[in-house]
Amino acid sequence: MARSRVHHPLHYRRARSLLFVIGLFWLWLWLGSGALLDGLHHSPVHAALAVYALAIVILVSIPAALLAVIRMILTHPRRTAVVVPLPAARQAPHEDAHWWYGEKAS
Repeated sequence: MARSRVHHPLHYRRARSLLFVIGLFWLWLWLGSGALLDGLHHSPVHAALAVYALAIVILVSIPAALLAVIRMILTHPRRTAVVVPLPAARQAPHEDAHWWYGEKAS
């Protein structure tokens, strides 16, 4: 029995968003991270922690970007897809909330 491939456009969108955020991080790293480290000149401990944190985030962002690109390639939405509108759900009748409040509510 052959199974048809299920396409999940949400995976593609999440991977694209992650790639966008990583790109913004690298842009900030290139343009503005020096100002952050310059602002920490009064405390060498804080500057060392900031450099360490930036190094860790850089090392984590590279494989995360690669995985996001791979996911975008594997889950690329089909161009021939058809959007099927779903029927509107029926609204449940609303009950009065007097059983909860009682006569004490103002």
